[in-house]
Amino acid sequence: MATNRDNDSADSAAPPGLIAALKQSQSQRVFVPATVDESVLRAAREHLAPGKPRSPSPVAYWFRWLAFATASLLLCAAGFWLTRPGSLLNRASVFAREDLNRDGRVDILDAFQLARQLQSGAQPGAHFDLNGDGVVDQRDAETIATEAVKLEKGGRS
Repeated sequence: MATNRDNDSADSAAPPGLIAALKQSQSQRVFVPATVDESVLRAAREHLAPGKPRSPSPVAYWFRWLAFATASLLLCAAGFWLTRPGSLLNRASVFAREDLNRDGRVDILDAFQLARQLQSGAQPGAHFDLNGDGVVDQRDAETIATEAVKLEKGGRS
């Protein structure tokens, strides 16, 4: 590996006086008084020491308030849109409890579906107890059928 001493030659671009001064400075030790050394060290510590935090400007407070208000507004809007009937989170509230096939209508097909499940021996869940007697049976299918054929008051027959 070549060192700087190996590159000392007449081809150097530096003036010979500079080269001689640099060689001489390497052989001489520079004396720095202790007071100068301490004052430089003290100034460096003061400069690099963590200072007290600066208080944000009024503009920074305004931007923080604006960000908080925007986030609050977006959160409220998301809550409104996600909990309204028909939304993704509230999908079950669109259908009536008796609408077993989830076609949007309580009709005789819902009663037929529950009756077929009961006849096949399958035990539907407790949420199919539509008459509130604690048992899912044929009477629940009849409750759906009654609801399906019920006429509204004041309607035409």
